[in-house]
Amino acid sequence: MKYWIVVHDRPAYLEEPNYIGKSGKYGKINKISKGDKVLYYSRGESVIINSFDVVTNGQEKQFPENLGRQAWAGNLFCYRIRARLKKQQVNAPMGELLSALKLKTFPTMRALTLKIWSRTSVEISKNDFSKIEKFLKSYKPNTTKLFQGPANEGNLGEPIDLEILNYAPTSEQGVVVLFAAFIKQLRPYHFVKMEFVRSGFPDACVIEKTGNLYARKYIEFEFRASSFRIHEKNPKHKLLKCDYVVCWENDYVLCPIPVIELKTELKKLLAKKAA
Repeated sequence: MKYWIVVHDRPAYLEEPNYIGKSGKYGKINKISKGDKVLYYSRGESVIINSFDVVTNGQEKQFPENLGRQAWAGNLFCYRIRARLKKQQVNAPMGELLSALKLKTFPTMRALTLKIWSRTSVEISKNDFSKIEKFLKSYKPNTTKLFQGPANEGNLGEPIDLEILNYAPTSEQGVVVLFAAFIKQLRPYHFVKMEFVRSGFPDACVIEKTGNLYARKYIEFEFRASSFRIHEKNPKHKLLKCDYVVCWENDYVLCPIPVIELKTELKKLLAKKAA
């Protein structure tokens, strides 16, 4: 019987909580056998999810590829596992665990990082496994009152009824929210829907109708239109298509592309609704 720490991630666990494995029978993971015991380590989060018994030998298994899977799709070499603890997920932070225990395999967090780097499995001693599993059995999440303090009510804009907001926006995020809410009502534009919003330039793409035809239009969101100057100075951005700047305040008269100032447009729109 051998003892292992298996390095996967949270999406892999959520897709298949009863399997460990990888694409191809490579590395130390093919040395795991039925009857071995493993600790499931979620990289990125740096937590031990639980301890498991390995209940089958390694085998090739075909997983469905048409269910939106990312970690478990196609033909993979895997083992079936069964949780050893009552809780399906313990989620013990490795930092807390290493501070509480003296482990031969991982004396420090740095040692852990070096040993699991680009690996799927690392063999550990029976003694280290027992110490970690004992820690997992008694582990209770830190129940401090973090994020339970007074509410931060600052950085609000002018009180104004914008239907989905009670205050004028003070940031680009607020501009995005308002544009999405009123996209089909803005005139003289005839935006049909937003095709995507992303992190990158330009921020979004919308479908605009002109007569009986439809076209993609690209939008950059800004709180104040003058912030668009940053993109004018970026040599890469200047070569990309951008059709509109959508902002709350238009303080850039010489903007090289049309500016949609929501502060003005929504004032007219809401006044017309109220009439």
